[in-house]
Amino acid sequence: MKLVIVGGGPRGLSALERIVERSRDVKNLKITMFDPYGPGGKIWRQDQPLSLKMNTVACQVTLFTDETLGTDGPVAKGPNLYEWARDYAEEFIQEELSGALAFINEARNLGPNDHCSRAFYGVYQRWFYKYIRTRMTEQTSVTFFNDTVRAVRKAEEGFLVYTQSVEITADKVVLALGHQEVEGTAAEKELAAYAAEHRLFYSQPKNAADNFFDAVKPRQTVLLKGLGLSFFDYMTMLTVNRGGTFRRKNGQLDYLPSGNEPLIVAGSGRGFPYHARGVNQKSYGEQYQPRFLKQKNLNKWKRKGSFPAEEFFYLLKKEVEFVYYSALIKEKYPEINQKRFAEEYIRKKGDSTVISKYAISEEDYWDWSKIEHPDQGLSSYKNFSEAVLNYVLHDAGEARKGNIDGPLSSAFDSLKDMRDQVRFMLDHQLFTEKEYKEQFLEKFISLDSFLSIGPPLERMEELSALLKAGVVTILAPEMKIDMKDGRFIGYSANDPEKKYDAFFLMEARIPSIDVKRSVSPLMQQLLKEKVGRRHRLTIDGEAHYTGAIDVEAVSNQLIDGEGKVVPGLFCYGIPTEGIHWLTAATSRPGTDPWNLREADCIAARILKEYLA
Repeated sequence: MKLVIVGGGPRGLSALERIVERSRDVKNLKITMFDPYGPGGKIWRQDQPLSLKMNTVACQVTLFTDETLGTDGPVAKGPNLYEWARDYAEEFIQEELSGALAFINEARNLGPNDHCSRAFYGVYQRWFYKYIRTRMTEQTSVTFFNDTVRAVRKAEEGFLVYTQSVEITADKVVLALGHQEVEGTAAEKELAAYAAEHRLFYSQPKNAADNFFDAVKPRQTVLLKGLGLSFFDYMTMLTVNRGGTFRRKNGQLDYLPSGNEPLIVAGSGRGFPYHARGVNQKSYGEQYQPRFLKQKNLNKWKRKGSFPAEEFFYLLKKEVEFVYYSALIKEKYPEINQKRFAEEYIRKKGDSTVISKYAISEEDYWDWSKIEHPDQGLSSYKNFSEAVLNYVLHDAGEARKGNIDGPLSSAFDSLKDMRDQVRFMLDHQLFTEKEYKEQFLEKFISLDSFLSIGPPLERMEELSALLKAGVVTILAPEMKIDMKDGRFIGYSANDPEKKYDAFFLMEARIPSIDVKRSVSPLMQQLLKEKVGRRHRLTIDGEAHYTGAIDVEAVSNQLIDGEGKVVPGLFCYGIPTEGIHWLTAATSRPGTDPWNLREADCIAARILKEYLA
């Protein structure tokens, strides 16, 4: 049996590991892997700045399955990222990376709740690949090519896989691809053309490790579009990586400029950066257990065949509020009987009368409108710089309280613990396609990202220091870019009198997922030859494309241009975002993580006919 896995990042390696563990009784299994960057892939490669950090703490990152695996697959427990750093990393680095001192120091100093560099996680993946090879039987082999797959075509039996230098046959193929470079949108192309005409610098959305920051000159204004996760990477590359340093004095973090920094002017539609992640207080496998979205309720809705999205997300929000009030009472209202409050809150499904009955101050009420739009309540945007600094300082303070004790941080963190409840609704298609588009894709994803997929606390503290130092300025909501007089002009539609002209404009975000605009030769070939197709929703007779490549959700097998499943051609991970959700999330130990579960299901389908 011949298998090909395209992609050597976490998803490709997980697919390999699951296939190896499930194939002990399979004879003559030949596996070929392709990734131009080797095991670990592009995002986690070792030649990137160590200042670019993971957004998840080390003890909550793993590549191994455990006893929580929600399939019948074999469990193969192993060290999480922190345990690997503590027990295995130094020996591997000495042997495989010629004793790279920076990585050895990182391994020695990494704590369980620290954020390691992305490159260090890449080293963990390289070790994991070596570990998988030790688990193979004599009947199994794997060959890894540092090469780019340019085409996968159906053959009379199986598939033909092409790179520029290799053509091989395969019985089954797994596409475990990461983020793709894409052509610019019409608006991005217009900005790029203007930059070329006037000799300005404009960069389309891309990973910070792939951008050319040297083009941005010291003490010049640079406009950054976006205040999400990538913004913090861009901020770091333009400050710390230019020689600036942070110093803590009397509990306050200050920034000492090097003089090589540009003036960073950043903005977005919302106008506020993503919330920082709370300091981790959760132990192995510890998660919030839903009160309203219990499995028995999910199963009941599944039997009905549908459930209103608006009602589901209402209940999800009530879960978040319950976590908030539970932590708030412990912190601020010890006179309230916690057990009695919880029972009444759950019985009345979070009715506001419960909050008022227990004499919680109105200033402590959870207000979704203010949570979603922090500028609500501002009488004017004239002093927005002061408002956003206070927001950043407050957010850092709340994150410092922790993801169990902190009322806000624990509430935001509960959204991460309830991802599988959301996935259950999506996987069983319990929303209508219109609800899926309007309630999930257009509303929930943005809010969830803002609240629960933010940067480490240290990055928010650094932002506060940079704001105080005047190195970073954040525009009021609704950032706009004009092209005028040979410059880019950045401003807020809410405060249009404050304008910043610049030679440099950067999209501080990763590329959006859109297989139609992908410049990947493989994606272009799959669509052009109708081996695959774009995923779409049909609403009121009109097609709406999600950006994903179409797969059968239950099996992750590609759907071709004629709408038929392509047996044996699997695709999972980031190109399927829009069918699946949060496909780039790291796997957390003790929680039956989605990525590992999907990898095991794919392995089971691949090997089923050989183990029958």
